[in-house]
Amino acid sequence: MKKVDKTSSVSIHIQLKSIIKDMIESGELKEGDVLLPEREICKEQEISRMTVNKAINALVSEGILYRKQGKGTFVAQKKKKYQFNNVKGFTEVMKSRGIDIKTDIIKFEILNPDDIIMEKLGITDKRENVYKIKRIRYVENEPFGYEIAYIPEKVCGGMTKGMLDDNSLYKILENEYGYKVARVEQIIDPIQVDAKVSEKLQCEKGRLALSIQRISYTEDEKIIEYTVTIIRSDKYQYEINIGM
Repeated sequence: MKKVDKTSSVSIHIQLKSIIKDMIESGELKEGDVLLPEREICKEQEISRMTVNKAINALVSEGILYRKQGKGTFVAQKKKKYQFNNVKGFTEVMKSRGIDIKTDIIKFEILNPDDIIMEKLGITDKRENVYKIKRIRYVENEPFGYEIAYIPEKVCGGMTKGMLDDNSLYKILENEYGYKVARVEQIIDPIQVDAKVSEKLQCEKGRLALSIQRISYTEDEKIIEYTVTIIRSDKYQYEINIGM
């Protein structure tokens, strides 16, 4: 293991974190390998246990390392990267790449939206209802994302849960209701998952994840969907390619 530079202006724990990451990226440490015990790293680097623990905790939070009670700290499986470079839906993108996916609809209801949802969907009439759809996305039988979608009822009246089973929402909007998504606006934020979401994504509470807010527009700028998706960032990367 490379030594930290105590004369550097870079914090010691940041240096140690980079050293361990470099060892993983170079193949010196492979998936499933056990990391040296913290006390041995302390001795080798001549630094405090608190500093070592801080570096390792950061790597665990990023999903690069993981801990097993009583056994040590291990190198995690490399994150899988999925690219999204157009306005196709999740289902279409994954199926086009031959990736095994599944979607569980855990709630489907029609309700009167609050002020926040009304604003996101451009609704001004408080009497208008929306569909609220909660789904868990699976990639190769592992939870990938937890999604809550809101769609104005007047956009696709008569939509049922059965229509969405194993189908792309965008395809249903286009084929059944004549709405083609022309563009989307997305806001991506790093978050820590709460107890409710951690249960659905089968990960630890407090684990880092990505929250993606998306508003979908038709060619005539009609808003037809507002969705919030929480994606696990310990096992997956979300890449967006933007053509210029």
